Amino acid sequence: MSLGGSKPKSILAALLLANGKTISNSEISEALWGVSPPTTVQAQIHTYVSRLRKAVGPDVTIVRRSTGYVLPIGPVKLDYAEFLRLSSLGQAALLNQRYEGASAYLSEALAQWRGCALGGVTSHLADTELPRLNESRITVFEQKAEADLGLGRHVELLTALTDLVEEFPVRERLRSLLMKALYRSGRQADALAVYYSARKVLAEDLGVYPSPSLNAVFQGILNGDPELDAPRLRLHTVRHRPAAEVPARIPPDIADFTGRRAELRELADRLSPASPARPLVITGMVGSGKSALAVRAAHENAAHFPDGQLHVDFTQEGNRMRGTYGVLGELIRAVDPDVALPSSLIERIWLYRSNIASRKMLVLLDNVMDEKQVRPFLPGVGASRVIVTSRSCLAPLEGARITRVGAFDRAEAVELVSRIVGDGRVSAEPVSTEALVELCDRLPLAVRVAAARLAAKPHWPISHLVGRMVDPSRNRLDELRIADFDVRSKIQQSFGQLSEDTRSALAWLALLPSGQISAVTAALPLEVSKVEAEDILEHLVEHNVLSACGVDEKGNLTYSFSSLVWMAALEMPERFASMGGTAVGRCQARLSS
Repeated sequence: MSLGGSKPKSILAALLLANGKTISNSEISEALWGVSPPTTVQAQIHTYVSRLRKAVGPDVTIVRRSTGYVLPIGPVKLDYAEFLRLSSLGQAALLNQRYEGASAYLSEALAQWRGCALGGVTSHLADTELPRLNESRITVFEQKAEADLGLGRHVELLTALTDLVEEFPVRERLRSLLMKALYRSGRQADALAVYYSARKVLAEDLGVYPSPSLNAVFQGILNGDPELDAPRLRLHTVRHRPAAEVPARIPPDIADFTGRRAELRELADRLSPASPARPLVITGMVGSGKSALAVRAAHENAAHFPDGQLHVDFTQEGNRMRGTYGVLGELIRAVDPDVALPSSLIERIWLYRSNIASRKMLVLLDNVMDEKQVRPFLPGVGASRVIVTSRSCLAPLEGARITRVGAFDRAEAVELVSRIVGDGRVSAEPVSTEALVELCDRLPLAVRVAAARLAAKPHWPISHLVGRMVDPSRNRLDELRIADFDVRSKIQQSFGQLSEDTRSALAWLALLPSGQISAVTAALPLEVSKVEAEDILEHLVEHNVLSACGVDEKGNLTYSFSSLVWMAALEMPERFASMGGTAVGRCQARLSS
């Protein structure tokens, strides 16, 4: 693929370095022409972007924004993004003296570099970005060298460190690492010579003396400090918590986990040590795979949290929610089994926060009802993080970063079926498979249950289950249950978390004519004003029972059920008849009036 001259290459490089964020026209102009752009700058940028689009082909989309351009990265792995991700994992491991893991991660990060970065771009872009990129690279090499020294690999490091000290003579950390490697290799005089050379170079080039850290290594060599010995020769050991004391309570990962690539990248970015410590909320309708996504993200990012991972499922049998007081006691004991639990709620909150303040822990709060449940479990200070799953979006939760999950796209849904029942059956009946996932609303739980039924009945063609699901004499929800997986039960449990008035309104709404619902069409059967009806509909959207569809031709906000939720809601008049006002006869009379 030929991109032409340096300017199209520079635009592509700038877009990739932005990592999915929009870069403005002014930033592009500076990358191409520095502080002296031509008078036709906008037209030329447009021309270069057009050429670039033709060169990269239809598989890469460069999107025009009002202020500039963006290149969505999508599922593609970008070497620079991988470098940042792997180096972050390596740094976290190094901080916790897990040298083997740190060296492996940092080696993978450095392997992303192949030759000189930003080759062929303009000098303006290179002058702006190369120093930062090269600084990141040399810092990661220093960190890898530190990890390798911790593993006793001092001899292997000598050549690379010597070359880098010659290339970066005033970089004191490199000299410090080289001095340690030489000393551990039995070359004390050479290690001291590196220090004397540093003192001379720093004085002549910068007019400064060596830093305290470099002086400490020098004095340690002179005094034969055992801290500088190779790991196998050290006379003391650093006390770590035994592995058994580190809580690892995250549920097992799902082997056939499918899709959610964009969401996993988003969560990985927000869980990285470089991101601010904010609560992460994963929200979506029942059966959308919120918990599975949270568990996968916890496993993929466990290296950031070496002091343990905690998990609480707030839902108990009968749709009852676990109490904050008891859960706090459970988590405190998980971190410190010997601690005496305070009797008051506020003291338990203080003790919980104190226990995790000095640790790097991941806390997963699953199936939370509202933000009030979450607040006691948020760390006061420190590097620990909290992931929350909830059917509500928890928008009032201060500082929350919200990740919304919905139905699978068709390809993801078909992929899950294939993973469970096998490629052969899906390949033999592609049309029936697509029909099956659509009858499941592409809802991950429903697709999994349908596929599990097929896996349990290998003599059933996929078309046979499709036929049962479309049979007008049967309820589709009856076909979506196997063992303890029951789509109807899960949806009805989600209804149970709504208030009594909202459940009653939901039962009425299910009897409206199929299609989109607006506040105007809902107000009459609910016997409320249009504004009150809109509040009810929005409340159901916030709890992911209804979906917002947009605006109709009259300017009214519209809403809709997924077919499976609608079928479960249709059963509510009988289910909640004792509440009053929800019997089928009264509802139909009200609709016909």
